Amino acid sequence: MADHVVSALPAAALAEVLPAEAEPLAQELRRIPAVSVAVVNLQYEGAALPVTGFGHLVPSSEDASLLGVVYDSVAFPQHDGAGAASVRLTVMLRGAWFGQSFGDPAAVVPAPTAAAAGAGSRAGAAGPGAGPDSLHRQGAPGG
Repeated sequence: MADHVVSALPAAALAEVLPAEAEPLAQELRRIPAVSVAVVNLQYEGAALPVTGFGHLVPSSEDASLLGVVYDSVAFPQHDGAGAASVRLTVMLRGAWFGQSFGDPAAVVPAPTAAAAGAGSRAGAAGPGAGPDSLHRQGAPGG
């Protein structure tokens, strides 16, 4: 038996794969609330960020649909292409308030999340047809 276990699974998913003898732990894990988060990756050719750093978080009082932005082109320059300068961003949307902005996570459509990501990034619009690169349904801790 292990003294410690580290898991990357959401709490509810981990609860379902535990052995029967770990039922007390499984019950505790099922009580941990989780929220949905849309992740949109944006790239703007011929642009440069006016700041350096990993990214920023956005207070809900400023923009309730936006959680934060990671400046991928600053944080991970090794992923830059060989062409013209560009800005790459990862925008995370909504969390605990996802349903209020975008509706049911099971039925979300790309356009509103992409538009919110483009506006929230302050770098421009996401462009036609752009949408969430991934939607983590009930995948982030929160409540």
